[in-house]
Amino acid sequence: MSEKEQELYQQIYHLKEQLGGLITEYWKLYSNPGTMFFWINILTVLIPLIIWFIVVDRKNIFRIAFFGYSNHILWVTVDSYLTSNNYFNHIHSLSYLLPQGITVSSVLFPVFFMLLYQYCMKRNKNFWVYSLIGSFVFAYGFGSLAEAVDMARFHKGMNLFILALIDVAVVFIAYAMTLLFQKIRRTDD
Repeated sequence: MSEKEQELYQQIYHLKEQLGGLITEYWKLYSNPGTMFFWINILTVLIPLIIWFIVVDRKNIFRIAFFGYSNHILWVTVDSYLTSNNYFNHIHSLSYLLPQGITVSSVLFPVFFMLLYQYCMKRNKNFWVYSLIGSFVFAYGFGSLAEAVDMARFHKGMNLFILALIDVAVVFIAYAMTLLFQKIRRTDD
């Protein structure tokens, strides 16, 4: 490693250490269990999981869960990029030890679309159309609510419309992956 490369690496390392300290301090001051934000995050995890557990179609649970897991992985990746580049920030996280926005990208978003997927499957509805509409409902519904209660802030031109388009892309890719794996599974039977 050259001296310049080592110097640049050390600067990055120290800035990340400082940032980690600031995030921890912010959480302890403004997002701890004594704040409403902490409890909003807890409810954002518990309520969707309880609803999902009660209403999930157990005959198709693996297919539905695969679709949800794909949504989760894709959104966590996208969310990580967007938050690390300050396109938007989840102001109050569940914990400073977890990635920002984990309650939305790991639970709320996947559960919403798993239930929509299940609804379309059971009623033979066009999931492409329903997920397009659902993406805009989710982005404008939850996104505007999160912004209104100061759980999320948008920067660098990010807005609810772009968020909805990202939701569409994530859901469409997750659905296409689910269809692909279903097709692969059928060819082995």
